[in-house]
Amino acid sequence: MDAHPPLVIFDFDNTLVDSRIDFAAMRGALIALLESSCPLPEPREALMRVPIADLVTRIGNSASHLTARAWEVIEAYEAAGLADAVPVPYVHAALAGLTERGFQLALLTNNARTATERVLAEFGLSALFSVTVTRDEVPALKPDPAGIRLVMERAGPHRTAYLVGDSWVDGQAASRAGIRFVGFGPRQAEVEARGVTPWTWVTDLRELLDLDWNT
Repeated sequence: MDAHPPLVIFDFDNTLVDSRIDFAAMRGALIALLESSCPLPEPREALMRVPIADLVTRIGNSASHLTARAWEVIEAYEAAGLADAVPVPYVHAALAGLTERGFQLALLTNNARTATERVLAEFGLSALFSVTVTRDEVPALKPDPAGIRLVMERAGPHRTAYLVGDSWVDGQAASRAGIRFVGFGPRQAEVEARGVTPWTWVTDLRELLDLDWNT
C-alpha cells in the first residue's frame, strides 16, 4: 500500500446522504431574522445567494443577541432534513472501492457533529472515514478553506488531496485550499455559474472508481 495515499475529502449533504434540508427556506428564515433587526443591506434575491455562515455573521453584526437564534433556525432545518435522510445511491460501493484501492477518506461538513455522526452510524458509514470534521471544530465554514486545512492536518501525510461535493461552496473551498474539486450530482451548470471550475464532474458515485487520480 502507498505510504502516502491520496486523500479524498467528502462533503456530507447531497454528496453522501440525501438529507433533504431545505436550504432555500433556511436562507429565507435567516434573512427574515436579519430584517427584524435592521433594513436589509442588499435585495433579498442577492442575499439568497450568500453563504449560510455569512448570513449568521451579518445577523450577529446587526444584533449580537440574535446569533444564538440564527443557529437555532439552522439546527431546526437540519433536523427536519436529516429526519428523512437516505444514503445517496451506491455510496457504500464507491467508498468501499476507494478504500480497497488504498485511498484515505475524510469527511468535511458544515453540519453539526452530533447529527452528522448519528446519520453516519445509522447508514454504516462511520468506519470508512479516518477523519471527520464538522462545523463544531472549524474557525470558519465552507467556502472558507479552514476546514479543508484542518482535515489535511489531521489526516497526516498524503500524496495529493481532493474534495468531492455537490455545491459551489465546496468548489470554492477546494480552490482556496489549493486542492482539486470533484463535482457531484445534477447541479454542474449552477456550480460553474458561480465561477467554480471542477477538476471533473460525476453524477454517479461509482464513477469515482474510474477516474485517473494520478493525472
